[in-house]
Amino acid sequence: MDAYTIANVLSRMPVFRELEADTLYMLSKGAKELMVDKGERVFQKGDRAGGFYFVIEGKFKLAFISSRGTEKVVEIVHQNQSFGEAIILADSIWPYYSQALMDSRLLFVSSSAFLQAVNADRNAADMLLRNMARRLSQLFSDMEAFCLLTSRERVVGYLLREIEQKRQHGNDDMVVNLPDTKANTASLLNLTPETFSRVIHGLEREEIISVSRRKVVVKDLPRLQRGGGC
Repeated sequence: MDAYTIANVLSRMPVFRELEADTLYMLSKGAKELMVDKGERVFQKGDRAGGFYFVIEGKFKLAFISSRGTEKVVEIVHQNQSFGEAIILADSIWPYYSQALMDSRLLFVSSSAFLQAVNADRNAADMLLRNMARRLSQLFSDMEAFCLLTSRERVVGYLLREIEQKRQHGNDDMVVNLPDTKANTASLLNLTPETFSRVIHGLEREEIISVSRRKVVVKDLPRLQRGGGC
């Protein structure tokens, strides 16, 4: 992609949507497109963060892995979402690794171009702070769910959040496409795969949802919004 095409892609990012064309072009000169195969890791935990990423097409997981090989999924990043902005502001290393869950296309924006834009345009700094505040708010919500909510409440909340994210991008269907494996979704919710399956099948028996492989169709949104009767 040339600089003008990249600037157009950047303008779709929530964190940069309101920036002036000159600032977007400044960012685009320090950006490049990456093609990533399913299963490929973009970076490893401990690598120096040289920039951040925007998902043009595809889906990624951000995860920790222990010395015993136990994995904890931190976030599933979808199309038109970004990851890594806060890390490069801190001039830090990646605290997790990133892996493609399907064949994907990324836009990589270098730290130097990003910081140059933030320094040149106050709007960029303001939007970045708002984006980071939203991420922090979601982090606290996740912590609350892990500590206080039942397994059923976590699954219901996850499905509702996925539906709402689709609506924000103009998609009003009631379909949630789960990540590549049941284990990834369960780890994201701090559940075992067996517990996650049990909750999903319970909601299906109650005809609140229907499930076909990794596709969950919400059949009764009002009941789901009430917590699925929990």
